[in-house]
Amino acid sequence: MANKKKKNKKNNKMPKALVIFILVISAVCLGLSLGNKISGDTQQQNNVNKGQAFKNNDDIVNKDKEPEQGNDNKKTTIKQEHQEVDNIIEDKDTTKEDEVNKIEKNNDINDEKKEDDKEESNEEKENDKEEIPQGSSDEDNFDMNVDTSTLSNQGYGWTWKRNKEHIKPIAYNKIDIKKYGGYYAVDTEEKVAYLTFDEGYENGYTPSILDTLKANDIKATFFVTKDFLEKNKELAIRMKEEGHIVGNHSVNHTNMHELSDEKVEYEIVENARYFEEVTGYKIDTFFRPPNGEYSERTLYLTRKLGYKSIFYSVAYADWYTNAQKGKEYAYNHVMQNSHPGMIILLHAVSSSNTEALDDILKSLKEEGYRFGNLYELE
Repeated sequence: MANKKKKNKKNNKMPKALVIFILVISAVCLGLSLGNKISGDTQQQNNVNKGQAFKNNDDIVNKDKEPEQGNDNKKTTIKQEHQEVDNIIEDKDTTKEDEVNKIEKNNDINDEKKEDDKEESNEEKENDKEEIPQGSSDEDNFDMNVDTSTLSNQGYGWTWKRNKEHIKPIAYNKIDIKKYGGYYAVDTEEKVAYLTFDEGYENGYTPSILDTLKANDIKATFFVTKDFLEKNKELAIRMKEEGHIVGNHSVNHTNMHELSDEKVEYEIVENARYFEEVTGYKIDTFFRPPNGEYSERTLYLTRKLGYKSIFYSVAYADWYTNAQKGKEYAYNHVMQNSHPGMIILLHAVSSSNTEALDDILKSLKEEGYRFGNLYELE
């Protein structure tokens, strides 16, 4: 009986052990399951994190690319700046001719200003610099027996004060040039112009000038040198045949006040003699002092030889053949400075004058001007 109880007791313990084993196995399985789940979640989180990392890396990569885009923008900006600079340069190139014309215009203004300043300084230099009234002396009472050593030989360059009021300009001359048969303009309200050309030498434009004068039925005065006559006697003959005055401009185009009395006489007399020899005509008794230079002594000697000295009230620096101011400038200068009784000086060597001449003549006619003859001067 005791053994039986012991046996039953033993049998009762076995199920408990089995239960415990099952529980242990279950616990182990549960643990493994939980472990796997946790591991899976961790892995998933790792994957998520890894994906975020990849995304962040992409962002980083994109951010790394942004400076390149920035560089592109910078390059674009630089390119635009270069383009702007190119445009500026192109604009400068486009306006280069205007700038040159502006510079040339400023140079012309400066030249005129310098001339005006020179004239004004001459005026202010001495208190007696006021205009000498033209015609204050009677040239018919000219004394042919003056001792020239008693006359001033102070040399002067012809100067005058321009104005835009179309009135006779003021001449800065200390000498009463009318006393010695000198004229630079005529005191008149009549719209009359005296057109003159200086012919120190021929530059190929005189035939065209003569053609234009003929087409407009206008007579002018040409002051010629011996050098011009030696090389262009046919032109000198044509001038006379077409009714123009041909005046005396000396043999050598020299400043007369630098010469002795004998040489002054030679410059005028010899040129007149040669003109008659080669053309068959007598030269007209009008003298244009070379370079506009004169003195009381040379004015007297010129008058004594029977000539009137012809200066001018409209003129500009047109004799520089390599620095011509152009047709428009030549035209504007004459028209803006025109006035009744004007004596116009144009150099025949100027291409600008030649090109503008027809328009000048027609415009002055339209304004009511007639073209007078120097023999009208009294």
